[in-house]
Amino acid sequence: MNKKLNVALITTDQLHNEFDKIKELIKNELLKEINQSQQKELFTRMELAKYLKVSKQTIINWTIRGVLNPKYIGNRVYYKADEVYKLLDS
Repeated sequence: MNKKLNVALITTDQLHNEFDKIKELIKNELLKEINQSQQKELFTRMELAKYLKVSKQTIINWTIRGVLNPKYIGNRVYYKADEVYKLLDS
């Protein structure tokens, strides 16, 4: 198996510029994700766990302890986004 490695020589300024571009792209993606999640009205358990960067079991535990107030629609569990944001602000 022949694998070729291409090497490009760049200056440190060019490297810094590339890093700055990557940082800007990541920042824009994160801001976009935050704005989308703030526009949501309801979170599922999994969505809320992902948003808060905790496990699904933590969401369940917080619900049992009364930290989170679930809304039941059919056999599904949801959490109001505005209530979650208020908890985060307090």
